[in-house]
Amino acid sequence: MTNSRKILLKTILAVLGVLLVLTFIIAGISIWENRIENQFPKWEKVSDTEDRGFESNPDVEMRFTGIDFDVELHNGRHADMVLVDVNVNTPDGAGFDDGHLTVDYLYKDEWYNVYYLYMGTASAPGVRGNFHDIMEFPVPCGLFAKDGTYRMFIDGFGCFDIDIIGMEDV
Repeated sequence: MTNSRKILLKTILAVLGVLLVLTFIIAGISIWENRIENQFPKWEKVSDTEDRGFESNPDVEMRFTGIDFDVELHNGRHADMVLVDVNVNTPDGAGFDDGHLTVDYLYKDEWYNVYYLYMGTASAPGVRGNFHDIMEFPVPCGLFAKDGTYRMFIDGFGCFDIDIIGMEDV
């Protein structure tokens, strides 16, 4: 073999080696970004509701009815609005106690908190007695992009489950 062929062979092997290393780096980054805990704004293992200090109101019934996606808010930002059928069965009404709203995701039989919002007591909505309506609660756009079981807590009202199926196909 001549010197020029040896140099050409070494160059080709070096280029293939670099391409192989780049392929592994890109695959590693892709795997890291697709990890479940990197797909939500927050990822923290949580216990049951009683241990977290959230108050439920036995006079409030809630049922998930849907999501309005990418809604422009009054401040110009965008959010997904969780639509909740709220029924208050008492003349005293109900308050959104401390302005806490949280969303958990069920993963491998364990609950993980994926979103938490504290709106403050001054901005926390209350509802009059014997109230029935669809209420909207903002969450970050794309929060429910992963199929699975979620639960949403609205402090002072209670919690409900949200089953998301087919979002990953969109």
